[in-house]
Amino acid sequence: MNKRGLQVAATAAAILAFAVVVSACLPVVPPGSGGGTTTTTLPMVTTTTIPAGAPIGPDQHFVGLVNGVDGTTASAKPVITVVCPGPATADRTGPPVAGQTVDVHQVTSGGGNTGSLAPALWAVFPNDLLHVVGFTRYDTPANIPTTVQLPCEGTGTVTFTSCFGPVACAADAIDYTVTVTFINIAA
Repeated sequence: MNKRGLQVAATAAAILAFAVVVSACLPVVPPGSGGGTTTTTLPMVTTTTIPAGAPIGPDQHFVGLVNGVDGTTASAKPVITVVCPGPATADRTGPPVAGQTVDVHQVTSGGGNTGSLAPALWAVFPNDLLHVVGFTRYDTPANIPTTVQLPCEGTGTVTFTSCFGPVACAADAIDYTVTVTFINIAA
């Protein structure tokens, strides 16, 4: 395995280890008892004067950002650029171009809600639970892993959630979903 592969594996292991440690301290909410409700429409979001870099904690409202855009305005649509050489087909996937980011921003109301148990948030990509990005602080953009395989074209979602893997999910947690457009630069 090359150096980059080892770094990606170490990052994924660290996120999973954090989730396991956190889950050992939290009560488990059985499936079907609520939590993790995905936002299906763009909610009313208000801005906040909370300082950048504040720690993520329980009962906080937030929005997810893809390349600095949360998808709530008509003038700015979130886009992820991918590289998919060759003929396009409906089910093809490819890696994102390096340097693209995801982030979470705290707001005073609207958006998602961390729920009563949240110590962190995660960005989850379409059809890929292996390459998630974890956050313990707001306004700290992280690169989208170039190892994730994303659709070569069309639209999909990036879900920002406090419910991931073995971490217990609070019944009052609300995910924030950003609809993104995938653009293939190799087409």
